[in-house]
Order: sequence, then C-alpha cells, then structure tokens
Amino acid sequence: MLRITVEEKRGWATIRLEGALSGPWVTELQKCWEATLVSPDQILVDLSEVRSMDSAGIVLLQAMHTAGSQLRGKGLLTNYIVEQIQQPRSA
Repeated sequence: MLRITVEEKRGWATIRLEGALSGPWVTELQKCWEATLVSPDQILVDLSEVRSMDSAGIVLLQAMHTAGSQLRGKGLLTNYIVEQIQQPRSA
C-alpha cells in the first residue's frame, strides 16, 4: 500500500510518499506526478516514509529525476537509491 499526498503552492509541488512504491502503486504515482499543475522541475518527491520499492518504482523515480523533479529520501536504502539515481551517467 502506498499513500500519495500532493501539496501544490506558490508554483511548487511536493509529492509525499508513505509505504511501498511497488506494483500498481507505481502507476498511481505516475498519474499523480503527471497531473500536477507545475512543471516537473518544480516538483519535490519526498521519499522519507517509503519502506520499500521495486524495480518499476526505481525506473519511475529515474524518469522523474531526468525530467527535473527533485528527490529527497531518508534512511540508508532510500538515500542510496536516490544517490544512485542522481549520479551523472558517464558516456
């Protein structure tokens, strides 16, 4: 189960996630992200309360980051995944 909370104000949006970013919840997150009323580079994705994620969830977070969204995590595993996503890719 995943709880998704979207807060939009002053041209910025924060998407807070709580639970497991996996299975059908990945699609729900993508819908919420695409439905925000701001551009992707004005979105912060707060992963502080994410307990687990599957490969589809990581792929979506990579796409969100590539589009300009900011990712913020908490905890060893989540921080590690965020760091891996944010590392520049070598050619």
